[in-house]
Order: sequence, then structure tokens, then C-alpha cells
Amino acid sequence: MPVAMTAARKKLAIAWFSGAGLTLIALLILTTFSSNGQMNVLWDWFLPAVTPNLSLIVGVMFNDLKNKAAKDEPVDSFMYRLALWLSVVYLSLLFITPFLSPFTEAPLDEYLQNSKLPLSLVQALATTALGAFYVQRECKS
Repeated sequence: MPVAMTAARKKLAIAWFSGAGLTLIALLILTTFSSNGQMNVLWDWFLPAVTPNLSLIVGVMFNDLKNKAAKDEPVDSFMYRLALWLSVVYLSLLFITPFLSPFTEAPLDEYLQNSKLPLSLVQALATTALGAFYVQRECKS
């Protein structure tokens, strides 16, 4: 069942900005109230994890505004749902990862470094699904 491109793009943007925003707020609270001097490690870990996809989403939104390409053309719902659910899984993993560090014996910097590999795999899948969803309109033309 096809979905409208405009609505799907808005929902993906809401998912990404909500997920990244909640994680950002949680990290702000952690860094503000923590006595640990290594809290800058959290930001070195978090920002590269969300910036590429948020930049992609903002770039697509600005491109649509500039080119007035915000048509409600139907697009494949499978690609939309795949991109949405991979994004939700990735953002959820990103949110819970810092809160799991007290349950490990590794120092925070080592724990976050070790978490990058599995998170990078899920990020790559989510980013690929987002990219495939965003370009499917051009492929149909």
C-alpha cells in the first residue's frame, strides 16, 4: 500500500529529531550532574552518531522547499517502514547505551568505544534505508 511522500518524510524527520533530541537532553542531564570528568567522551561518541542522518534529513527538506518538490506522490510503503523502523531501533539503542555503562566494569570511554561497532552496523542499515527511501522518487521518474 503506497504512502504519501510528504507525510512519510515528515514522520521520518519527527522520529529522528525526537530520538536525537531525547538523547541530547539525557546526555545534557548526565553531563550537568555528573562528577565524572570524562563526560566529554559522551559528546565525542554521540554527535557523530546522529549528525550525518540529521544532515541528510535537513538537506532533503531544504531541497524540497527550494525546488517545490513537496508533492504528495505515492511511494513504496515497504521502504518507508523499513527506514522508519531501522531508525527507531538505532535511536533506541543510541539512547539506552550510555545508561548501560554503570552495569559494566569497563571505564566509560572504553565502554563507549566498544559500543561503536555494533551501533555502526545498525546506523549503516538505517542510513542506507533512509537514502534508498529518499531517492526512490528520482528513480521512478
